[in-house]
Amino acid sequence: MEKKKIEFIYWFAYYNLDSPSVRYRAKYPLDFFRENKGVESYLVIPGYSPSKIFIFLKAYCSALFFRRKNSIIVIQRVQSHFIYSTLLKLLIKVRIKDTVYDLDDADYLEVNPETIYYFAKNCEKISAGSKQIEKHLKRFNNHIVYTSSPIVDLNILKKHKNPIFTIGWIGIFKEHRESLIEFVFPALKELGFRLKLIIIGVIRSEDREFIKTYFNGNLNMEIEIPSGIDWTDERAIQNRIAAFDIGIATLSNTEFQISKSGIKAKQYLNNGIPVLSTNVAENNNVITDGVNGYFCTTPEDFTKRINQFYKMNEIDYLSFSKRARESIYNFDHNKYFNYFEIIKNGS
Repeated sequence: MEKKKIEFIYWFAYYNLDSPSVRYRAKYPLDFFRENKGVESYLVIPGYSPSKIFIFLKAYCSALFFRRKNSIIVIQRVQSHFIYSTLLKLLIKVRIKDTVYDLDDADYLEVNPETIYYFAKNCEKISAGSKQIEKHLKRFNNHIVYTSSPIVDLNILKKHKNPIFTIGWIGIFKEHRESLIEFVFPALKELGFRLKLIIIGVIRSEDREFIKTYFNGNLNMEIEIPSGIDWTDERAIQNRIAAFDIGIATLSNTEFQISKSGIKAKQYLNNGIPVLSTNVAENNNVITDGVNGYFCTTPEDFTKRINQFYKMNEIDYLSFSKRARESIYNFDHNKYFNYFEIIKNGS
């Protein structure tokens, strides 16, 4: 049977561009598909402004009444019970062919899952951002494809170790606070050399004060907690990451955490930053122990590996950095597009 080329994508997101899901699984890939694959798209981000309502109506009416040839309709993480989700439920009833529900976080553990499960059951197929989500949603729909989240390749690469060894973390701090406190913060307190700790994504003032107080006695540490981050400026984000010497990616062994799509580890690797990570999915799908980073299961492991990278000579460090960068074939935009070709053609 001849494979049908994807010619158009209707993508109905659930939130705004501050959400990593919308940026990394929708906005940036759709831009790449347009520029490199010739695939046009509508990206709909819900909102009450006239411009957002206009874009929604334009895309919705096109999908419902004048659907483009060889198109797919993606409903991304929609989970509410309001008019937006109601209209999308109607859309997939009328235009069920090549409809996809995309999910990369275990939202069903945190909100009423009725709408999530509705789309999982009634869309023709499911795009799951982690193996754990795939396992959970398979009971609702056998037509499910694991689609590892991609990272934008801007060719921003690590050039050398910093004069002051720099440990970096990026993400939504309040979601990862417990794992950092359990695994990483005690390890950092044991380090005796001069270092810089950069934590990007601390929003709450109480978290900022907690971090400063926690390390108050560590006079060897310089702590940097940037504020006012523009999450939509991907080039600036990657330049910040490239300033790290190692990146920290901790996930707790809980259902919600192991259902995440491993964006953090991929961000580091994309810029050539070796990763120290807990050994849980999805991180262990992109990290190879001793090759582009290390798995650490205790604070003592983190202390040991941080000391190892601190003492590492420039040649050995840059070899690690090079192998980290070479990992991106596992999660680039070409591979992500291939996932949707599999979804479209069913093989």
